[in-house]
This record gives sequence, C-alpha cells and structure tokens, in this order.
Amino acid sequence: MPYSTAGLVVPNQVMYHEIGNDDFSTATPVPIEAYIDSSDFDIGDGYNFGYIWRILPDLTFDGSTTPPPDYPAVTMVCKPRQNSGTAYGVPDSPEVASTQSYNTERVYTVQQFTGQVYTRVRGRQMAFEIRSTGQGVAWQLGAPRIDIRPDGKR
Repeated sequence: MPYSTAGLVVPNQVMYHEIGNDDFSTATPVPIEAYIDSSDFDIGDGYNFGYIWRILPDLTFDGSTTPPPDYPAVTMVCKPRQNSGTAYGVPDSPEVASTQSYNTERVYTVQQFTGQVYTRVRGRQMAFEIRSTGQGVAWQLGAPRIDIRPDGKR
C-alpha cells in the first residue's frame, strides 16, 4: 500500500520516483546520487597480494543531460584491504616507510572519453566503488577490465 512522505496512507495513487537524471522536487534541481560497490576480489584466494596497475572502465553515459561545458563523469574508488576482516585502505603494521602509499584508497575521475586509467593500488583483497554526484549524469556499467598481477605474499 503506498505511503505519502508524512507516513499517511494514500489510496489509489500512483507513486513515481527517480524519473530522469535529477530531483526536481525543489525549486533548484538537485542531482540524484548513484553508486555501486563491488564485492571483494583477490588473486588465488588472497594467498598473494595483488597489484592493480591499469583499469579499462567500460562505462557509457547514454542519457546524460550534463550542461556544457562539462562532461558527464563518475568517480571510481579502488579500495584495497590488506587482510580479511580489516578495514579498506588501512596499511599493514609494521609498514615500510615510503613517500608513496599504494595501500590506501585511490579515487579516479572517469569521464565520457576515458579509455583507461593508470593506477597504483596494492592489497590482498580489493573492491571498487563507482559513484556519480553531478547534475544530469546517467551512466551504465559494462564489464570493467582490471590489469592485476601477483605482488608478493606480505
């Protein structure tokens, strides 16, 4: 049975939600934020660390109405996990001192004409988040290709 925003029952009313790319319920249109999280993936059941060095995103932006001069875009977050059960992006302890950390979350902007993204992410398990927060952005995720290789056991 449909409910109104006040929690009252409204009989015989068709409810529409998320029509189009933006929320027009206010005087100024507000973007509808969309995201998807992957499950964890690994190499050889997490026996080795994996090192992602390149991603082919496979995203299309058909139906986007982003006003010029901007292009529709999403952010892709690579989230490494150093061991099962640990939080994403938390380095191992003890960690090797370096000016570059490959163990933390990395955020990449993927636009309409992005063919590949070069990364430096290392973890025993990893996951992805793809998110759009821009006005007029519509996107469809295909099958992203991830270039990942074994990178040691510790």
